[in-house]
Amino acid sequence: MKRGYPLIIAASVVLAVGVIEVGRGVFGIVTAGAAVEVAPSPVLGTPVTGTPPRAPALAPDPGREGPPTQRRTEAAPDGPSRIATPAPERGAATAAPYGSGRGGGAPVLAPTPTPAAVPSVIAPYVGTWLAHGSELTVAPGGATEIIRLGPCRGLSAGVNCTSHATLRLDLSKGTPELVYTGFRYTDDSGATVVPDSLEGLPVAGDGYRLRVFAPGVIELVPLTEHLRQIMGTPYRCGAAANEYAHQRLCNA
Repeated sequence: MKRGYPLIIAASVVLAVGVIEVGRGVFGIVTAGAAVEVAPSPVLGTPVTGTPPRAPALAPDPGREGPPTQRRTEAAPDGPSRIATPAPERGAATAAPYGSGRGGGAPVLAPTPTPAAVPSVIAPYVGTWLAHGSELTVAPGGATEIIRLGPCRGLSAGVNCTSHATLRLDLSKGTPELVYTGFRYTDDSGATVVPDSLEGLPVAGDGYRLRVFAPGVIELVPLTEHLRQIMGTPYRCGAAANEYAHQRLCNA
């Protein structure tokens, strides 16, 4: 019985070493790429030290170059792998972002043009000015005037005429002036008519110098003798004129 003790001890040692090696393989945490070292064992012999094998890298084909936008896979530091796309080469065309109006998506509306500034010399006169039977509309580029003439083809014809005049704006003298350049006459239906007489009406070349008379009221100063003779009230009332001005100055 005493001769069997060495064999029992040797078997126990072999069994213990095997259990330890299996435990290392099952429960041991080995970092990928790190060297693995096994302690010497009288039974297994000298341990083997080395690095876990890696997949061989594919050699590039010398006769073919990859596309400039070839993708490669990078390992994220704290997550799954991601696809990284290299920046395009200088001069390469790139797609415009959505909504830019150049590469698709919602079009970008062009900016609204800023209206031209109204010259300060004419700004107080821009608008519509009324007098009895007439309406003068002044704009930065000129003016129009409507004059209701009443019967113009004889009293028995029952045709009422309206004069539509265009006036040129002249700022060359430092104060705004309006000069008549053309006329058109219409009846109540808008059809063009020829009045029986143009006596007492402005003609081309007549004009006014504009002047502010009171808040909401301007004065038309005649530039020709003909206009002085035929002109009625020289005042025109705007929206800011008070009731007195409408009744006593403009009669409108």
